[in-house]
Amino acid sequence: MKRFLMVLGVIAIASTGCDEIVFTSGLDGEHPSDPDSPPPVDDDPPVPSALAMRAGDLPPEFEFQMWEDPDSLILFFNSDVQECPPTVIEATCENAPLWQLILTIPPDLAVTGLIELSDQRILFSESLSEATPSCAFGSGRGTGTRGTLEIVTSDETSLFVKLRGAGMKDQASGDYTVQRCGAAVETAPGG
Repeated sequence: MKRFLMVLGVIAIASTGCDEIVFTSGLDGEHPSDPDSPPPVDDDPPVPSALAMRAGDLPPEFEFQMWEDPDSLILFFNSDVQECPPTVIEATCENAPLWQLILTIPPDLAVTGLIELSDQRILFSESLSEATPSCAFGSGRGTGTRGTLEIVTSDETSLFVKLRGAGMKDQASGDYTVQRCGAAVETAPGG
């Protein structure tokens, strides 16, 4: 075996000159570029993200319109990175794994402090698709849901919130720095 590696090394040096040569071994004897090799495992899944928008600032073509007051705060929690303006995602087998939770908070509740999401004034929409052999997905919308939302800090450009016990399988629970989208942010200096 040593002789084979030495011969391989001499051939590599002869064909590449003095450039550095790196040998990597694949799993189970497979080389990473082998077309029959399984795809690499993603050790870094997407980091959930959140956006906020005033209901009245949603674009006219926005299909999700569950609010009565244009000053309501709409929070979009996603399993993946989002950009302004946010979009509503429909869960399907083709886009699994994925989840989204949208909360509409009336202005009188959208203040610093703890909010019980079971309050019937809070509107929600959620979707979830799981990458299982049989493909599992679902969605729902209505008034009042489970969990709590704590608005820790809030200013013109962002909020810091703690979401607990929320989402179909608690998948949305976590701490989020929430970027605000809308007219006030888009007309900021330099924008």
